[in-house]
Amino acid sequence: MSNLNRNIKILFWFFSVLFFGLVAYLTYFQIYERDKLITSSYSVYNRRLIEQEKKILRGSILDRNGTVLAKSVFVDGSQKREYLDGPAFAQIIGYSRRIYQQGNAGIEKAYDKELLGMVGNDPMTILRKLVLAKGQVGDNVYLTIDKTLQDLAYKEMEGKKGAVVALNPKTGEILAMASSPSYDPNTLGENWEEIMTSSEHVVLNRATQGLYPPGSVFKIITTAAVLTYKPELYNKIFDCKGYIIVDGNRINDFGGIAHGTEDFRQAFYRSCNSFFIQVGLDLGSENLQTMAYAFGLNKRVPLEIDTAQNYFPPIEGKVALAESSIGQGKILVTPLTMALVASAVANDGIIMKPYLMRYVADPISGAIIEKSTPSQYLNPISKKVADTIKQLMIGVVNNKEGTGKAAQISGITVAGKTGTAENPHGDPHAWFVGFAPAENPQIVVSVIVENGGEGGKVAAPIARDIIRAYLTK
Repeated sequence: MSNLNRNIKILFWFFSVLFFGLVAYLTYFQIYERDKLITSSYSVYNRRLIEQEKKILRGSILDRNGTVLAKSVFVDGSQKREYLDGPAFAQIIGYSRRIYQQGNAGIEKAYDKELLGMVGNDPMTILRKLVLAKGQVGDNVYLTIDKTLQDLAYKEMEGKKGAVVALNPKTGEILAMASSPSYDPNTLGENWEEIMTSSEHVVLNRATQGLYPPGSVFKIITTAAVLTYKPELYNKIFDCKGYIIVDGNRINDFGGIAHGTEDFRQAFYRSCNSFFIQVGLDLGSENLQTMAYAFGLNKRVPLEIDTAQNYFPPIEGKVALAESSIGQGKILVTPLTMALVASAVANDGIIMKPYLMRYVADPISGAIIEKSTPSQYLNPISKKVADTIKQLMIGVVNNKEGTGKAAQISGITVAGKTGTAENPHGDPHAWFVGFAPAENPQIVVSVIVENGGEGGKVAAPIARDIIRAYLTK
């Protein structure tokens, strides 16, 4: 009898250990491995998900006003994904082609679980649905993008290479993000290889992944460093001869124009390279680099979709410092980054974290499942410094000597900065960053046109049209 009791106890503890081990195992996967389970392309779970996705009606993607941008329909028993605004949104929305073993991209990838209606469900519940093959409808994702503004931005870039980013400086909401050239995601099925290997790199989101020398729009950062670390340089007077010699190297102003005697304001309005190089040399490499890093030029901008790492290498030598002071040399930034730089000036020195998802809603009840809330990303400068730079940027657009006069809008005060970035592979890139109304900024716009030439002539009018459309809609 005693042996029987002992055996029963052994079995009891054996099965107890197994039970609690299973609980611990499932808890571990629910808490720590849930996302990997859902997204891993190698797991049995994911292969089941691929099969089930053919039966789940994938949720829709809509703009901030409820206009449908992407939706799924069943055609002859098979699900078809339709992209209603095609190329204009291609790099933002991306594509969903998991069932064709080609994966997801863009918003389709970032909010895959939401679009499949799997938010809030633990892995075992999801697995049970898959095993039972229970059909379901995914949730809808509402973006911060304004379709009307996005279409305009894409149209403005027609026939050009480059990107446009428009955002709300007070919240970080991205209002438009156009990349050109683009592609039609509705034709991916028949043109996959051609689109993915295009020499025009049409799949690349130039707004978030394109890396460019910033040129003179970087002078915003140089000015911020001056006002923060060596404010006495703001009273500097310099005689511009159209060039400057640094360690035996001649660096020319754009067009070799000699501006003559000028103060800081005039140099900023005219975008005088010689003046800013001299200021940069007086400022010092450590101060300039510290400010560049404060603006995030040493990191990747956090966003739901892929972004490229900005590049600001250590400054070694006077020539490198001279080039860096005017946004040349080895500095590389994304158009999104420069939009955030301008947003710091517009928003009292604070950069809000950018985001694309406004909220996720149940398609039947309309209940909000997820919602983005504004949060601070960086705080590179003080309000006092931001206010001073804002006045300089207003002068770029409104002063008779300003390089950004093409951005003027009747009845609206626009603040901006032009850039003409030298490019070793061809004509200069045309830049413009700006915001309006300057008194109470509601929108920031960053524009780059690859090999476009002068920023004041090519990029500024594009920004003007987008700002005007948004503020007068």
